Parts: sequence; C-alpha cells; structure tokens
Amino acid sequence: MIIYIDANTLALTTAGQVPLTDMALVRGDKMPLRIVLTDGPGNPSNSGEVPVLAVKKSLGDDSLVLAATGLEHVEDALGAAYVGSLSVNTVQLAEVMGDQSRIDLIGEVVLVAPDGAQRTSRLIRVTVRADLLPGDYAPPDEVLADWSELVADALAAQLPDALKDAGVELEAATGQSTLSSGDAADTWTIVGGYAMTWGDEILAGHLPDSCRLKSISTVYFFTDPALNQYCLRIWKLVDGVYSLIGTSAYVSNLSSGQTATWVFTPGVTLQRGDVIIIQVCEGVEMTPYALGMHAVLTPSIPGRGLITEVANPPTVNGTMAPLMTVMVDYDDGITLGGMELATARQLDSLGRDVRQSSATAEAAARKAGQSATRAANSATAAQQALEAMPQVDASGNMTLAGGLTAAGAVNANGGVNIPLAVGAVTDTAAVNRFYTSGLAGAVSALVQPIYLNSSSITVAGSISKSSNGTLAGLTQRFSVGAASAGSNAYGSAVIPLIGPNGQFNYSSVCGFSLAVNATAFAKFTFGIGRGSKTNRTGLTMDSYSMIPGNELAVNHGEIIDVSINTPYDTVRKGYGIRVREIFYVSSVGHWQVKTTTVFLPVGTNELMPNGLNRLIYMQSGPPSTAVREEKAALYMELGGGSTNTLFKIASLRGFIAFEAGTGVSTLIIDARNEKTYALSADAGTGTRHLYANGLTNPTYHALEAMAINAIESEETADFEDINIPL
Repeated sequence: MIIYIDANTLALTTAGQVPLTDMALVRGDKMPLRIVLTDGPGNPSNSGEVPVLAVKKSLGDDSLVLAATGLEHVEDALGAAYVGSLSVNTVQLAEVMGDQSRIDLIGEVVLVAPDGAQRTSRLIRVTVRADLLPGDYAPPDEVLADWSELVADALAAQLPDALKDAGVELEAATGQSTLSSGDAADTWTIVGGYAMTWGDEILAGHLPDSCRLKSISTVYFFTDPALNQYCLRIWKLVDGVYSLIGTSAYVSNLSSGQTATWVFTPGVTLQRGDVIIIQVCEGVEMTPYALGMHAVLTPSIPGRGLITEVANPPTVNGTMAPLMTVMVDYDDGITLGGMELATARQLDSLGRDVRQSSATAEAAARKAGQSATRAANSATAAQQALEAMPQVDASGNMTLAGGLTAAGAVNANGGVNIPLAVGAVTDTAAVNRFYTSGLAGAVSALVQPIYLNSSSITVAGSISKSSNGTLAGLTQRFSVGAASAGSNAYGSAVIPLIGPNGQFNYSSVCGFSLAVNATAFAKFTFGIGRGSKTNRTGLTMDSYSMIPGNELAVNHGEIIDVSINTPYDTVRKGYGIRVREIFYVSSVGHWQVKTTTVFLPVGTNELMPNGLNRLIYMQSGPPSTAVREEKAALYMELGGGSTNTLFKIASLRGFIAFEAGTGVSTLIIDARNEKTYALSADAGTGTRHLYANGLTNPTYHALEAMAINAIESEETADFEDINIPL
C-alpha cells in the first residue's frame, strides 16, 4: 500500500491523486507500506519529518490499536519514501475487536519533526474484518514472503463469473428513498432546532452507510402566520465543533399546520453515525427562529435533542424528535439478491487495494526467485479479477455498468462544459485569453479605492510623520527614531481610512487590501466591520493597540493585529509571525481572541517586514454571529526573490457587512527600533472589494487557490485585555 501525504496541506492520496478516506484491513494480515512525502502532486518534499501510521479506537483515545513506526527512508527506483510494514494482528486489536466480525477505527498519518513536534493528517476510516484468519493466528514469515499465489487464487475464487455459474447475478443499484420519523405525538413544542444522530432509529429504513440529503418536510403549528422567509441549516459535529454543512432554499409565508419542504441543492452528504443539528433560521440574516414543531417524544438518547450534549446548541425544549419526512439519494453501488453489498466509493477503494496487492505480490515473487511462468499466471488471475470490477484509471476516472461515469478531474472539457458565446472557438488560445481578460475586468469592477485620511493621522512616542515619501491621501512615511543607550525606541501611528461608501445600511463589503511596509519591528492593527473601537498608543508590542469600544459592548465587527518577528531564524530559515483576532459570538456570550502562529519560509534576501508589500483580507460570505464560522482569511503579499510571494497567515470568522463605511476603519502601526539610526514605516492606499451576485467573492476563491498556507498553530481563548504601558 502506498500513501502520499502533502507536507503543506496534510492531505492524503493514493495512486492517481485519489483522496484516501477509507482503508480496509483483514485481521492477521501483514501489509507492505510505503509513505511518500510531497509538496503537491509529483513534487517530492524536502521536509525533515518522519511519518508514522497510527490507528486508534476513537478520536479522543491516545492508545494505539495498530501502528507502523520506525519506517526506513529509502531512495529507490520509485523515488524517495519511507517503507516498512503494518501488522494487523496486535494484542491491542484483539482486545478492542473481541469476537466482532468487523470494527471501524480512526487512522491518521503523523509527521514527526526532528525537534519532536508532531502534525497529523486528515482522518482515515479504517475497517478491520476478521473473516479470513483467526484472530490469534499470525501466518509464518515463509508464507508472507510467498503470498502472490494466495492472492491470485483468492481473487479468482471470488470472480463474478463463478457467481454467475452458480446462478447469482450482480446488479448496479441506485435511487432515492423516503424516510419517515414515525407517528406524531399529541402535543407540539416550541423549538428552533434539534440534535440527532443520522441513521439511528428516528429514520426507519436508512440502511446504506452514506447518502445525499435532498429535502426535509416538517409540519409546524403556531398561533400567528410566519410571514418572513425561512431556511433550514444543517450543522455537523466535526472534531468537537459544529460546522455548517448545508443550507436549504427559503420557504416563505408559513401557516399553521402547513407542511414545509426544505430543499437542499445539490444535496448534503451524510454518513451513518454523523451527529447533526437541524436549525430553523429567519430572513437573509439567518437569525435562529423558534417554530411550533409537531414533536415525537423520544427516550433520552445522547446526541439527540439533548441540550447538554450539544456544543453551541440551538434552542431545544426537552428531548424530542420532529414529525418529518426525509428524501435521500443513495450512492451508486452493487446489490446481490436485493441486498446492497458496496457503494461505488467502496468499490473504488477496493479496486485500488487489489491493484496494489497485485503489484506487491509480483514484486515479492520476483525477489524470491519464482519462475516467470508462476508470476505470469498470478498476474493473469489478478487481472481477470480486476477486469470484473469497476476500474479507476491513473486520472481517477471510473465507469460502472450501464454507462455511469465518475470523473476524477473536473475541467472545462471533461466533466463540466462551460459554453462560450456562439461562434467562439474553444481551443483557440487568443479567444481564451480574450474571455479571461473579460473575467479579470469583471472582478476589477468590484474594487474601489481606500485612501489615508492624511489630515486626521496622529502619532505618539518616537515616531513622526515624514514629508519624504509622502503623497497626500495616497502614501505616508513615518520616521522611527533611533534607539538610545540600553533602550529601544517605540512609536505609534493611528491612520484613519476613507473611501467611497456607495451603500446604505447593509453594505456589500467582502474584503480589502492595505499597502504596508516597515524597516523596524512592526505590528499592524486594523478594525473591521461595525461597532465602536478604542485606539490606544504608548503600549508594549504585546499589548492590544485596539479593543472593542464602549467597555466591550457587543457588536459584530472584529479587530485583527499582525506582529512580525524581525530576527531571521537561521535554523528554520524564515520569519515568525503572530496574528490575533478579537471577535464576539452570541452563543458564547463574551469576546474571544484567536491567536495564529505563522512561519514564512523565505530566504535571507527577503528581509521582514521590509519585504512586506500588502496585507489582504477577504471573506467568502457573511458568517453567522451565533456560532463561529470561519468565512474569512488574511493573506500576506511579499516582494523579493523568493519563489513564493503570497501566503495565507490566518483563518478568520469575518464580519457582518452592516455599515455604510469602507469595511476597515482604522490602521494602527506600532514600531520598535533597536538600531542606533532612524528607521521607517510606510502605509499606502488600499482597495475595498465588493460582493458579486449571490454574495460571492471571486477574489477570495482565487487567493485560496494560489496562496501557500503558512499557518502552524491556532488557539482560541476568552479575551483578556493586555494593556501594559511602556
């Protein structure tokens, strides 16, 4: 088995760049393992980290059930990798599995740095079956060394032809099902949402492991008609936090006793056992809304309707389940005599495992000196088994019986057809450039300028406005005084920002960029969104130069500061950065601060913050104020000779665009000069970005696709003010 792990994103793939989400193992196996570290597809990573494959019972359990450690670093004909084996026959596995026929575990690839720091990959669902060998039996080494014939025989014995000879037919299965919660209780309760475990006995008849939720129908009772528009939002528990995974189309003007049908397009993917919240929201603000839901009273089950079991819970009155009907699409799969055997996704994974087993078997046969005839026979038998299964090619494409095709790579001419105007030739480079230029022009039309309010700039400490390098409203240079004996020079500049407003009440601001630079150690603080903010100067660099105003009164704006550590890290070869975000979430009930640690892997010629050109803030859409949704990101654009000049330095909540301003109100530059000569800090004109139709921000998606993610760690805590005078 070969696993590729991207050292930047920690994403896992197998051959053909197919995402690795599931792994099927058999108790008693000993599997050859090869882990390859990459910097993106086809690019070997020069990371000094060593990989480990760890499998445990659950996410919060530190004890390992299976592990592949001590992998040997090799550079052979297949390239640089870490190789070893995974034994599926440990004492820990026997204790956890007992006499069960199968068990689902959680796996992950851990990257261990030379200093002991660890990073973990995305999770893998590991299924271990006990249907081939007894749990207390481990095959002798001589059998493991010569297993190619065993693999070929086992595959040939399970060929569909053999089943057909016995009168059994395999058929492709797909389709929809309607699931119901059962009879309604005599009473109804006021509720804006409820929690449940997907696939439990609430939804009778839900058998497959995965599906796509298409619609939910519910019945409501209330005194006065609900005259606004309403939507249904679905939240899923992921790593201890509920994340939004689906929002329905709006339903308007509900009357008592009416059946409301909430439609999800193209559908919400759910797995059996997912813990979810279904929440009713009102208006474009998506404010949680309580309707009288006709309830089915249920026994007390953790994770369903229990407010104490839910992080960031919606309003729940008692333990209940709604009277509802659910429409789902099942994954395409295979049935035997009317019973579903596997989904297309599972067959895809099986095909990859079989191909890898075949390749490994042939290599073992050659190494043991087996005859060419035996090797050819084994390969032929394995190939016959593969031909009877849906095949996934090197590009990740698969075709099932009946003509269903799943494309691994979706592009303009293979999977999704993007039409051009009549007469345009799709494969003509000049025409493509013409249309691309039009798209770029459309994006630039969504951008407005932001200026420095020069007449209102104030300075404090050892910093002064400089006439050199100043253009009123566009650029401003600040001179940072020289350090005196045994004491650094500190100074602050408070820079109000202005620009075209062009809106009333709700604005369409979705991002901005600011041109900033400094030759001294600097901290850049800016306030975004609505709400008053208090500016402060004359404080240490770790203090907050801006905090929420009116004694921390509630508002939905944010405050962000970026501190750049000037000494070059000669060991890691780069610079450290800290980003702090101060935000308010109504379900928490107080202000919080998220601290992000960043490392920029640049050379000694890209001095910081000298090489800083621009700080860029963008958000994908309006976030919720009830629970934290990370709808925004902060990027840093550098100059210099580094290969990469665009980095993502923070994932942020974002702000609700309810104001008639620029979206970013004030920039504060704090600087510390350790030198015996004067240094400088610069601020320049910026840009203010607006949503396109449908509340989409094309600039956000473009930056997400291009930027290098430089985030190393994130930590969220309750906000405690740091206010230390110099």
